[in-house]
Amino acid sequence: MLFLMKILVGIAVGYLALYLIVPPGNFVYEGLRLPFWLLKLRKMVKPQPAPRKIKYGIHFRQYLLHFQPLDNSPSKQHVVIYIHGSGWQHGRPEMFVANAQWLTGQGYHAFFVSHRRIPQCDIRELRTDTGLAIKTVVNTLSEQGLSHKKILLCGNSAGGNLCALAMFDRRLLAEVGLSPDIFSALALFATPLDLRVMWPSPPLLMLTRMKNPEVFNLANPIHYLESEVQIPTLLIHGDRDGIAEYQNSVVFDEKLRSLGTKNLHFATLKGGMHLDSASWCIPGHPCCEIFEEWLEIVENQRGLAL
Repeated sequence: MLFLMKILVGIAVGYLALYLIVPPGNFVYEGLRLPFWLLKLRKMVKPQPAPRKIKYGIHFRQYLLHFQPLDNSPSKQHVVIYIHGSGWQHGRPEMFVANAQWLTGQGYHAFFVSHRRIPQCDIRELRTDTGLAIKTVVNTLSEQGLSHKKILLCGNSAGGNLCALAMFDRRLLAEVGLSPDIFSALALFATPLDLRVMWPSPPLLMLTRMKNPEVFNLANPIHYLESEVQIPTLLIHGDRDGIAEYQNSVVFDEKLRSLGTKNLHFATLKGGMHLDSASWCIPGHPCCEIFEEWLEIVENQRGLAL
């Protein structure tokens, strides 16, 4: 027992030493911060009715959670579809209840999506899951008499990558009989938007089958940018991101503007890490303030040429 305690203490001391020594701006530092960040989100969760779980396929990961707004929350004209991050391989919607409750507290119906993962699957299956999940949301809105609601598509990191593909790769939604016209706004947080500027990490190699050219293009949102984006679009990225290079959003923003996109807001989190861009549900955090202000503008349909 004493030997086990010594091992645990050694691990804790080693972890703390790494946390203090490793400089910001790399994936090791981001990984060391993750447990504390997840614990913070967990502490924010309030006792509320459980979300409805909706399956959209036979695989156990093909489902979404529907969080409904509280009875006393203001009614919104949008619903939110959110796809979480975690490198296309980790996480599940149940880990982001704090995010969902922040949205429902604002008056939104929120749909949090789960999908199949790498390495068992690659971008081809993940694209399919994204389309099927969105189709399921559209059908659910119809069943519940909410078809008049507009859809705000949001995603963080790897989830943002899938959201961007749903928006810009016309084939993805066409395969399930939908058009990107169903979306009225798009918000992407610390998203891999131009995979050419990403370092060849194991998740990226698994997603694209070792950067097979055809599969790589399927996964690369900037590959599909051909014309200006008509709907309000928000990009948030920290300039010290150690997971998804800040240059992803810089290059994507430049491309969108070169195509004439007007309703575009690119917000840089000065000194922000990867997890800072995912902290939009934490009151007082700069990302939360930016997102909340943008949502208000979208809801009020004011001009977004920022």
